Amino acid sequence: MNKNLICIVCPRGCLIKTSAGGSEVEGYGCPKGLEYARQELSEPKRMITSTVRTVSDQLPRLAVRLSTEIPKTDIFDCMKRINAVLVPGPCRPGDVLEKDICGAGVDLLASGGLEL
Repeated sequence: MNKNLICIVCPRGCLIKTSAGGSEVEGYGCPKGLEYARQELSEPKRMITSTVRTVSDQLPRLAVRLSTEIPKTDIFDCMKRINAVLVPGPCRPGDVLEKDICGAGVDLLASGGLEL
């Protein structure tokens, strides 16, 4: 099965064409594009950024992100867990809000700060 991908690693957005099983990859403009195409064919991963609820009236939602990418198949389960999080107190960018939120050692990190 042939598959066409648009590389998202850099702003160039190369059109990458792959052959059956990913044995042939063409159209990438850099080594990172080749690595992206191979990973996308074998086990696609994504980074999640979102928001969570807080107890603050001034900042009812806090920006968050995961500490690393997760398999694309786990996104919906992980988002269910993220949507259940409530930040009870102050935090700084980079603070771990919940350890191992999606399993496999992925932490939920604050992207912004919250003062009460």
